[in-house]
Amino acid sequence: MIFKATRAPLPGYKSFLTGWGATTFGSGLMFPITVTYLRETRHLPLSDVSFYFALFAFAGLCVNPLASGIGRRYAPGRPASGATVLQAAGAGLLAVADSIAGVLLAAIVSGTGTGMYYAVQTPLLTSVFGAPALSRVLSGQNRTAAVMMTTGTLLGGQSVQRFGTGGYTLCLVANALSYLVHGAILTRLAWEYSRSLEACPAAAGAARRPQERVIALRDPMFLWLFLLQSVLVVFGLGQFESVVPVVLRDAQLSVAAVSVVVACNTGGLIVFQGLALRTVERIGVLGALVAAVLSWTIAVAILAGGLLMPAPWQRALLGAAFGVLFAVGQCLIAPSVQPLVIRTAPANGLESYAAAASLAHGLGAFVAPLLLPVVEAAGPWAYLTLQLGGCGLALYALRSFHARMARSPQKMSRSLDR
Repeated sequence: MIFKATRAPLPGYKSFLTGWGATTFGSGLMFPITVTYLRETRHLPLSDVSFYFALFAFAGLCVNPLASGIGRRYAPGRPASGATVLQAAGAGLLAVADSIAGVLLAAIVSGTGTGMYYAVQTPLLTSVFGAPALSRVLSGQNRTAAVMMTTGTLLGGQSVQRFGTGGYTLCLVANALSYLVHGAILTRLAWEYSRSLEACPAAAGAARRPQERVIALRDPMFLWLFLLQSVLVVFGLGQFESVVPVVLRDAQLSVAAVSVVVACNTGGLIVFQGLALRTVERIGVLGALVAAVLSWTIAVAILAGGLLMPAPWQRALLGAAFGVLFAVGQCLIAPSVQPLVIRTAPANGLESYAAAASLAHGLGAFVAPLLLPVVEAAGPWAYLTLQLGGCGLALYALRSFHARMARSPQKMSRSLDR
């Protein structure tokens, strides 16, 4: 039942990471400046800025079923490449928008492209690299994203500081081009995969077999995985960029100390991802997810201890430890969830199940920032209590999923065959 990541050379793996590095670098350029661009250059009030991000997320959720259907009909390569074109178009529209209508149109186009890409990413990577290598590919993807997002974030802020309004335009154009680079590489990988199928008639026949019209959310086993994915995002993956900095400031950490915590988290992602992948290979994806949730639980306890410390340096030190342990959980989760989606999906229903898992991630990312009012109204202790409850819910979902998997020998044997 363990998806072991192969160490054999993966054709196209470095090319994929090159494209992924390009697009995450472009996203990193925009990460620290999007809000200031909308407020200071486009002169939008804070309410409209919030609506921009909400509309971006909502568009991604709405396109999810459509992306699943396109992936079923045409294979995932086409919608993935098309999604990058939409992402590039959205970045271009944002660069030339001169009204609130133009800004919101950019949010819709960008959100649609992002939602479509993530809905078909797992079937695409599985078809190109194979299910046994999926954990390895996702692990490399996570590490590459951490490096390139950090690099882009540093350069994005510097370009605006040096070039002013022109710096915003430069970053937007570079972001659009980065999506096109990613799309070109995905198109090439999908084309090479189709050529390999032509050389193997048996594999080509299996790949062209009509996809089952299945509804993942009617599968009781997958519902536990859907809940798990949502909880991991709401109480973890979707928080570090929005909720956690507010909690740390409420814990009387200085802005510089908060930056150190974020830097420790990013450094942890880069340093520990390789070790995390070997851990997943050794203990399996379910064991890795349990370890990830436990590491987050310990991180929350350390942060709670930081709230009790009288000296600023003590709070900063425990905050840094929190950031590192949080990164350990992120590294373990990255190569673990999607192999469970493959294991749960019917033989020809992967597109539907992967799209539903992407929907769970999108919903979690939409809900996670809504915890900010809890922090502001009830304080950091209420937030930490809520986090512990989220960790408990994640462990319960994992236990329930494992129990249903154990009672379904057909899916267990199918997962081993992949």
